Amino acid sequence: MVDKEKIREIYQALPKLNCGFCGYKNCGQYARAVAEGKASPYRCIGGFYIGYKVSEILGIKAPAFAYGFYSMPFAKVTGTPVSAVSLRKEVAALHEKTDAIIARLEKLKLSK
Repeated sequence: MVDKEKIREIYQALPKLNCGFCGYKNCGQYARAVAEGKASPYRCIGGFYIGYKVSEILGIKAPAFAYGFYSMPFAKVTGTPVSAVSLRKEVAALHEKTDAIIARLEKLKLSK
């Protein structure tokens, strides 16, 4: 059983945007998934510092930098604008692929 206090602490650390970019319908569902070990603490688009804070709450050693969050110069955006719904679906699919890759890497690490 997951500690409800941990879920509450994780939820408090989130920006509570309920944007869905993490792949969950709202921040509460995401907080529960993270507490259960079903989602990465770095899925929130609120910034890498949220991932650090959530990792701290879970007692997980955080990397020196959050994966995929690098400062980059502004780029010119071209192409057709996409809807927020289709973008959320695409981001959720990418998160699933990334989580699967990380899980396979962890299994390899443990087997050594």
